[in-house]
Amino acid sequence: GGGGGGGGGAAVSDEEVVAAAVADVMPGGAMSNYLRHACVAAVFGQTLFAHGAVDARTAGYVPDDSTRFCLPAAPQAGRMVDSVSEWVDALNGLLERGLADHAARPEWDAERATRGGEVLLALQNRDAMWGRSIVSNSYADGGCITTESAACVREAALADAEARADPSAFAAVASDPLDAGVAAWLRSGDEGGVNSVSSHPHCCE
Repeated sequence: GGGGGGGGGAAVSDEEVVAAAVADVMPGGAMSNYLRHACVAAVFGQTLFAHGAVDARTAGYVPDDSTRFCLPAAPQAGRMVDSVSEWVDALNGLLERGLADHAARPEWDAERATRGGEVLLALQNRDAMWGRSIVSNSYADGGCITTESAACVREAALADAEARADPSAFAAVASDPLDAGVAAWLRSGDEGGVNSVSSHPHCCE
């Protein structure tokens, strides 16, 4: 039913709300058009911008186009690239191909097993990415992130996730913002590489 706003306009049904949301993500819709102009990652000057954490699991990792949005029994296919610029280009190329795939087949197939752009659904999900999501891996899960106790919690959670072979266990893993190996990789590019990272300070419960 309609909401309780005081504007005096016509009530909007739940079905109309759903239809509007679906239209937004379909080719030609507002969200679809927004994503066509978006980037998964971008470098401006010596700063790398990404939504999620650039950590030891995400840095240089590019998912395969065949990646499914699912709870996998093992890590899905992907590849590593050498440089920050190659990585950013590869991630943004993945976005372009995923959007083109969605435009070509936006609906579920007859078996409701897959649809176009599924790799982009997976890209933002830690479970599907086996803990390697450049969109949802986070530095800010669970309080202070740079203390010795936080490092112990992080290491224990990562070991538990890998030992259990359970993709959902990566939700408990907070990224290390002081990882020296990641910092060295970021700085290894031309003209000093990247010396700062800007990511969204989100938390996952």
